[in-house]
Amino acid sequence: MDRPVEQAGLPGHTHGIILDAMHLGLTFDLQTDPSDWRQAEFDPLPTVQALQRSLESLGHHVTLLGSALDVARGGRERCCDVDLVFNIAEGAHGRCREAWAPMVLELFGVPYVGSDPLALAVGLDKVMTKRLAAAHGLRTPAWLCVDRPQALPDPLPLAFPVIVKPRYEGSGIGIDPSSVVRDAAALQARVAWACERFAQPVLVEEFIEHGELTVCIIGNDPPRVLPAIQRPLDPVSRLSCHVAGRASGQGTLAPLELDQRLESQAQEAALTLFDALGCRDMARADFRVDGQGHVYFLEINPLPSFDPEGTIGLLAEHLGCRYADLIGEVLEAALIRLGSPPQRQSRVSQTALQP
Repeated sequence: MDRPVEQAGLPGHTHGIILDAMHLGLTFDLQTDPSDWRQAEFDPLPTVQALQRSLESLGHHVTLLGSALDVARGGRERCCDVDLVFNIAEGAHGRCREAWAPMVLELFGVPYVGSDPLALAVGLDKVMTKRLAAAHGLRTPAWLCVDRPQALPDPLPLAFPVIVKPRYEGSGIGIDPSSVVRDAAALQARVAWACERFAQPVLVEEFIEHGELTVCIIGNDPPRVLPAIQRPLDPVSRLSCHVAGRASGQGTLAPLELDQRLESQAQEAALTLFDALGCRDMARADFRVDGQGHVYFLEINPLPSFDPEGTIGLLAEHLGCRYADLIGEVLEAALIRLGSPPQRQSRVSQTALQP
């Protein structure tokens, strides 16, 4: 017989009993055209299916709810039968788009996995997160933000090379080898292109060329930081290959010696930003590392990709567990936060998850 779990802290729901086998909703934006940059953050069908299968393998029934717009158009009835929503919906446009699904779910009183609308909206803004990092004493590359090339100061108070990024985009949108510029003329041209292309301000920051790390966090009180992952670099542009691909055709670089000191720096910085932003249940933070081993914060993503071939899959392989086990850890974190005890003994080695 299934062990009952008291639903004491699920906001907007009447207190009652839910079984180990829950009815979960899954909110997502489906990528239908990979060539359309506006869908770059959307999840392709294989990722949605992998997440659905993983949740089902943990004993739950999963209903695909679709996007925030789908849920809003369907009204409360569309999600009234679910116990909890696992949210990976990115939203379609605007600087607050990642907050759409949580806002609709909160409006309907439906509990969900993941960060709240404020953390998601601020987390997408590269300028606001850099200010937050600086306020907490973390290194971040020197930067400025402009909304047109004419606003670039002369002389530029940054050292070349610099990299130009759209302010409110994720998934490497607007970043390619031409984003890294090494003189004022190239900078003017790239800023003009990015402002016109994306219709938003751009971030210009000093480009730390040596190496890149990413750190994932799962849990809440306290959050648990997972091992740092070194991202391979394109040897010509020195951009991470998950952004630039293998543009040079010359293989990849992994220049960092990921020792305990370097990993601890990145993990501590990730935890600081997780707490400062008010993230919940899961997040991923990205860093660059210079030749002296200093760690520089780039961004934090409270809504990281669940692509099984991406960082989550790499972490599962590194930890010796399944992709589904990490998904279960995220779900368990949300249940504990919402006032329910964990459903089952964690399958992820606790020695690999450092407090």
